[in-house]
Amino acid sequence: MHDSDHHDEWKQQETVIAIEGKNPGEWDYITYPNWDEAIEAVHVARSQGKAAVIYSGASPPVPP
Repeated sequence: MHDSDHHDEWKQQETVIAIEGKNPGEWDYITYPNWDEAIEAVHVARSQGKAAVIYSGASPPVPP
């Protein structure tokens, strides 16, 4: 395994996003197999004017 592969290992975790629902205060939770797909879905939702966030799962490593 290359160092770059090891560096991006965190991105392979299953990741849940929350997207603003139809009613105020309502959120839809969607699970993606990895961070890359999840963050793409967040960007798409935001481009449609919806609030969207990574809810749980993969997150970038904290620098030492």
